[in-house]
Amino acid sequence: MTDAPAEQPAPAEPEKPSESARLDTIESKIDRLFDLVTGSGGEQASEPEPEPDVKTETRNAVAEVKRREAARQKRAEEKAANEKRLAAVEEAVKEKPPREYRRVTRWMRWEDKKDEG
Repeated sequence: MTDAPAEQPAPAEPEKPSESARLDTIESKIDRLFDLVTGSGGEQASEPEPEPDVKTETRNAVAEVKRREAARQKRAEEKAANEKRLAAVEEAVKEKPPREYRRVTRWMRWEDKKDEG
């Protein structure tokens, strides 16, 4: 046995395609690229989608207006509730006017009736 690799016969050169086959291949590739560029993507052009009718557009517009009006009303209610809550807090924190606790004020009866209680 010899350690040298066995000589393999030289591979035969691949067959060269004929010119007409090469032209057909190139033309098909160019057609495919043209379809991709023009937007058909190699598929048959389908029918364009029909535009929505007036009835559908009107319904969509009315639904949008109702949604916006509901959102506007909700914001107004929240604002009114916040203002009411703020007014209650301001009333609770309101500063009372200072009272005079001198004996002269009581003797001359200058103090208010509600201060006596």
